[in-house]
Parts: sequence; C-alpha cells; structure tokens
Amino acid sequence: MVITDVKLFPIRTPREIGTFSQHVIVKIHTDDGVTGIGEMSDVRDTSAVPDIQDLERQLTQQLKGTDPLDSGPGRRTVRRYGIAIAAGVETALYDLRGRILGVPVCYLLGGKYRDRIRVCYPLFSMANDPSGEQNVARVGRMLDQGFDLFRFYCGPHNLDADERVLQGVRQTYGDRVSFKSLDMSGQFTWHEAVRAANRFEQYGFAMVETPCASIADTARVRDRIGLLVSEHVHTLERARLLIEWKAADIFNILVTVGGLEHARKLFSFAEAFDMKTLIGTTQELSIGTAAQAHLGCAVPNLDFPSDPVGGRLYMKDVVVKRVDYQNGSLLLPEGPGLGLEIDDARLSELACPLHEG
Repeated sequence: MVITDVKLFPIRTPREIGTFSQHVIVKIHTDDGVTGIGEMSDVRDTSAVPDIQDLERQLTQQLKGTDPLDSGPGRRTVRRYGIAIAAGVETALYDLRGRILGVPVCYLLGGKYRDRIRVCYPLFSMANDPSGEQNVARVGRMLDQGFDLFRFYCGPHNLDADERVLQGVRQTYGDRVSFKSLDMSGQFTWHEAVRAANRFEQYGFAMVETPCASIADTARVRDRIGLLVSEHVHTLERARLLIEWKAADIFNILVTVGGLEHARKLFSFAEAFDMKTLIGTTQELSIGTAAQAHLGCAVPNLDFPSDPVGGRLYMKDVVVKRVDYQNGSLLLPEGPGLGLEIDDARLSELACPLHEG
C-alpha cells in the first residue's frame, strides 16, 4: 500500500456565538482505497497558508508513492511547513495509519490511560452584549448540555462589562458553575494583569491564562497573584524559558499547533520537569478535537481540565457523527484512527476559498 495523493478542502463554518472560522480539511488517499483525514484548525492568518492548490500539489509530490506506515517521509514533509499545516497533515497520516492497522490513534501514541478528558466551555467577551445577559443565558444552555466548567475571556479595556457577566453567572446559577481560567490572551501589561486577577479571583477561578505577551512580564504577574498561571507552549525552547523564568505553573499544549508528535514531546518535557499540564484549543472542529482527545487519553500527565469543545461550539461540522461529550467531558471516539468519518455533502456545503481572488 502506498499514498497516491493529498486533497485539501478549505471551509468556513459558524460558531454558536455568531462568528465564523476558517479551516482546511485534509484527506490522504492510498492505492488500497484507505483514506486518512486531518484538519488545519481555525486558520486566522490566511497569509500563513500558501495557495491551496499549490500546497496540495506540493504535498502530493512529497508523499506520493511512500508507505503510510513508514513515518519518516511524512515527518520530513510536515517539517517543511508552518505549525498549522504540519498539524493537519500529520493528523491525517496518524488517522491513516490507525485505519490501516485497525487501532485508535491513541494506541499509536503509546496506549490509553483514560477514555475521556474533562473540558471547559469558553465564554467570549461580546461587544454587542454590554449587559452580559447573552453570556449569562449561554451558561444556562451549556449547563443543560452537561457543561458546568467555564473559561472566561477578558480584556484590559472593559473590566466592568466582564464583571457584569461574572456577577450575573454567580447570581443566576450559584455554585452550579465553576470557572477554570481567566483568559487574558496576552493583552495586559503586568500591572493590569495583577489588578484584574486580584479583582476577579473572588469568582472562583483556578488559574490565569497568558496574562502578558512577554515571559518576563508573565513572571512578574505570577509573583504577585494568588492564582496559578497557565501558558501556551508551542516549542521546547519556550517551555525551557518558562521554567527558567519561573513564569508558569501549567503548560497549555496543543495538537493543532505543531502536531501530535510534537505535543507528545512537550508532555514528556513537562513530566521531566514536574510541570503541570492541560490541553488547550484553537477552537477545532470535530477532526481536530478528536486528535486532541486521542493525545489527552494517551499521556499519563494530564493534570487539569482542558479546552477542546469545538464539537459543541460550531453549528455545523464536516463529519457524519461529531465528537461526543458527557457530563462535561470529551469522550474518546471509538474505532480505528481518529474514529470519525467525513460527510462529503457537508464538506461541499461549507466549502469557502481560503484566499480571495
């Protein structure tokens, strides 16, 4: 069996909050008719992705005729591209190998430690919701779906509006709701981050996520607040610097930024240096979310609830059956590979060029 070609499908799909995200779905075909699927998730910087047809030709040229069970050619191929492209292609290769061997992807990553991972649902700041009523109502809808843990995005310029949401949630739902992280998205100065963390700690947050853009400023925040600090870790060098600066308590690790193998290395690095971990998100569709689930179920050191809830965040998806959630946990899909199947009709329905012109 050899790989015959790579096909890429740019799509655009709505979130339940009314915004849209762009993704690229990957299919890798073989001469025996087995196909692996992957996803370049939530592609915001379209300039970082080459022309889709050119990229498709390049990937086909590099992988055509190679044995899908030989990881060498695939590894060399994905290293040539940016982290989002690499992650999508590598996920499809892992899915393909799992289908050929008849095993789930988590078995290819070392085995299964668990069959689900606890997750939290995101609450985004919304300019058209100054009262916070829409977000408070959203929490109620998600409680009905079994989500009782939330991640809250805040910004430095509208803390009063952010607090109205937090107050509304507490007044309406009480202790039925828990907050995992106060996500600052690196927008704050360290002084602002300290003030915001101290102001909002009363609502029960377990951690602050990415308070500042620089590691040095994040270290200053960590020294001055009572909450844990979670930081995105995309490279081993960044992981080393976070430890050296004592800037974080928790590594936030993604499959969809760098790929499965790289994410597995980051988990091993964290374990070696006794750093806590969780799985973050770029707001993936079900394919990317399934990849996150397989990683999360294959690592021994997943310490905190994680973030992949794209299977509920998006109104439309490209698979026959979406990833499933139960009582606030993402379930590991069953079956070989990722455990998902593409719905080609939905893939066509959501098709949208990644680049204009």
